[in-house]
Amino acid sequence: MKIEGKWTSYLGLGLLSFAAVMLELFSIFVIERMLLHIDIANYTTGQRSLHSVITACLWAVVILSVLVYSRRRYHYPEDTEKSGRIPSKDWKAAWICLLLCKVMTFIDWHTLKIIGESRGQSLSRIVTQYIYYIFEVGLVLLIILYGQKAAEVLLERESSVPFGGILLALTWGMFHFISRGVGIEWWNGISCIIFSLLSGLMYLKLKRRPICSYLMIAVGYLL
Repeated sequence: MKIEGKWTSYLGLGLLSFAAVMLELFSIFVIERMLLHIDIANYTTGQRSLHSVITACLWAVVILSVLVYSRRRYHYPEDTEKSGRIPSKDWKAAWICLLLCKVMTFIDWHTLKIIGESRGQSLSRIVTQYIYYIFEVGLVLLIILYGQKAAEVLLERESSVPFGGILLALTWGMFHFISRGVGIEWWNGISCIIFSLLSGLMYLKLKRRPICSYLMIAVGYLL
């Protein structure tokens, strides 16, 4: 039997998904430094790759756990087959959002991100870094998905306002002002906030379809 959760329950799942981002610190200071005795101040290339894989595995456990719990308790996310086809105007809007994401990529890298990231890196380092990104995008989608659902349960109606993107901007996006630990990085934070809002819009325009949304957001973030 389907149980409609309270808006605070969905918001809690969204915030839990953001809190999972901080598991990277657990990886650095507990698993890597205390258990593996890695000098985190002087990573080797191999150790950076190991860090990416450990963090991705931690994130994968959280993503799977949240989805299993949500599906069993609330039957959410729902089956996307019931949402009908995506109108062409919504596809166009989603592609425009994706294009704007790539504009920010070119501002950052002056090329595609995957090309910029690959410069001077070994194949194994590139692969492990992108495994890390793949699961980071999974957490990004969960924050959007549960943030949007929380707002709509609270309002008791569907909304065209990207509340999921707003929650993402206020959590994951804001965190990127300080995420690299080198003081405040204004453009990094601002660009991630913009990306968050665009991702929230893509999710709505794609009729809240998790797989389609994941693929579009991943292209916007990874490439």
